[in-house]
Amino acid sequence: MGAELQFIDIIIFAVIAVLLVLRLRSVLGQRTGYEQPQDEIRANRFDQTDNDNEPVQLFPKASGDAGVAALGLDALRQIDRSFNEKQFIDGATAAFEMILTAYAEGDLAQLKRLLGYDLLKSFTASIQARTAAKESLVITLDDIREVSILNISVIDQVASITVHFHSVQTRIAKDENGEIIESDDAEARGFTDIWTFERDLTLSDPNWKLVETESETAED
Repeated sequence: MGAELQFIDIIIFAVIAVLLVLRLRSVLGQRTGYEQPQDEIRANRFDQTDNDNEPVQLFPKASGDAGVAALGLDALRQIDRSFNEKQFIDGATAAFEMILTAYAEGDLAQLKRLLGYDLLKSFTASIQARTAAKESLVITLDDIREVSILNISVIDQVASITVHFHSVQTRIAKDENGEIIESDDAEARGFTDIWTFERDLTLSDPNWKLVETESETAED
């Protein structure tokens, strides 16, 4: 009889042990909300190899390194396999006109979509100063004669592309009375613009943002 009770006790303890293991497994296996969602981990399809198994380590960083830079179209294509130069130039050309128009019209909502943070602050300050002075600006893009990529670099998975624009524009600034401020500038002129666009390649957002501009009057 005592042996039978001892055997029953062993079975009971075994069942309890199994139940405890299952209970711990159910608790430890739950997501707490602090883990990175799997769809975010794999959101950037450009960090994947062709067989979609392992991420591409384009820029392995040694301990203490500030970052590794790579230059050229090949470097960008290693991490962004879908990059197409013609499509980028077409998009940059469209953005060129949209940004010029939005800046002249003071359309901050549009500029927020197209500009990086620091450049947006600079454009905003310029627009606010123009508004405070009750001045207006009209920019007409008469012709785009040439668009070309000058430089491509990738630093810590942030791609930068510098683009050269040669265009003909008419820029007319008027004071609060509607009078043209610089009458000599109220004609179509050639401009050379050097704009730099950036994109964080670790994000799924495919859009590039303008982060730096240089502009000067060009000789026609």
